[in-house]
Amino acid sequence: MTVRSALALFVSTLLTGLCMSAENPASMQEQAKAAVSTIQRKLKVRGLQKRVNVLRDRWGVAHIYAQNQHDLFFAQGFVVAQDRSFQMELWKRSGEGRLAEILGAAALSGDVNARLLRYRGGLAAEYRSYAPGTKEIVEAFTDGINAFIADRKRLNGPGLPVEFRIAGFEPENWKPEDCLNRMAAFSMTGNAFRELQHAQLVAAIGAEKAGELLNLDPVVALDPTPNVDFRGLSAEASEGFGGQRHANRIFG
Repeated sequence: MTVRSALALFVSTLLTGLCMSAENPASMQEQAKAAVSTIQRKLKVRGLQKRVNVLRDRWGVAHIYAQNQHDLFFAQGFVVAQDRSFQMELWKRSGEGRLAEILGAAALSGDVNARLLRYRGGLAAEYRSYAPGTKEIVEAFTDGINAFIADRKRLNGPGLPVEFRIAGFEPENWKPEDCLNRMAAFSMTGNAFRELQHAQLVAAIGAEKAGELLNLDPVVALDPTPNVDFRGLSAEASEGFGGQRHANRIFG
């Protein structure tokens, strides 16, 4: 994922914030520069167990050198928040079904889908399904994100990235389970409408003829599951994906 200044659903909010701001463009530019993350000096960050070195290469990629696993992933959380905290907040809210709080009614149907997909099982069982140590890793990672947020919001601190000021809201602290949301997988459904059309075509004329008409690239033989009847599918089956198209543009 890349940070996009013209997010399809968010650009109007940002522009409105700029127009309504009492500050002149020069002042806003100064604030944006002042809030840029520090990457070339020593930082004192509460939560680390030992010293960590973060070296940025010529492309800005962070290389983290830590003395233990906790500090490695804590530093990763801090560093990734330095680079993309605004984008991360949008991603987290997409998984929580809370984008409409900041984007307005246009994001509501996407929020409904997110809440329907939200994992409601036991977290202990969820963590057991991953590699050993995942819980500790995720906790350290989110602690690092929260350390960045706390540093930005502290008295006389550098302040939040300018995107938050323009948009008019603040990032919230992360919980480990925020990293376990299902929205990353749901964003893969951007082609749901086309898949529905393909299924309807198979139901109407069969897989072989449908494959010829679809002009697939690369050319592959359609192999629908035997004895599955696609005739009951209609456009209504894709209504739940409509609101998610905005999130696909932002997070895909």
